[in-house]
Amino acid sequence: MKKTLLCTAIAFICTAFAFSQSSEVMSEIIDSEKATCAQISYLPALYANKITEDDSSKSIGVMPASKEGPSPTKESFEALKAEDFFASDDEADSAATVAKISYVYMKALGIKGGLFYTLFPSPRYAFKELKARGILPVETDPSMTISGRESLDLFSSCLEIVGGNE
Repeated sequence: MKKTLLCTAIAFICTAFAFSQSSEVMSEIIDSEKATCAQISYLPALYANKITEDDSSKSIGVMPASKEGPSPTKESFEALKAEDFFASDDEADSAATVAKISYVYMKALGIKGGLFYTLFPSPRYAFKELKARGILPVETDPSMTISGRESLDLFSSCLEIVGGNE
């Protein structure tokens, strides 16, 4: 019961902030065993206005069936990479670590961190900040990879932080 309620809440929150994203894109993210850099950048890029809903809907038809053209997730990854959300050697299809996901979400959502995150904004201190706030479990390792569904859960938890500060 809790799992169904949690999945429903995640789906509702995600759709509230990205109204016209493709169900194909969201399904791809949810179904992935390991979240990629491109997948974790989709909702933050929409939220931070790095891509528009029109940009993401132009390439929807190309997404899962054909990997040849630009996809909304890869376009969002390139937009965030140009804004230094990712390191220069990060690839769109590489698995995203929890530390990297934490950094992208905190930076895109404008979440204020502690002293060290403020002085040295990096994946390491973003991870430590989310762990200190209780969003990440104590046993989580910064180099772990998580599933697409877990990355959406983390995004919705970060949105709750933003909602509490406004």
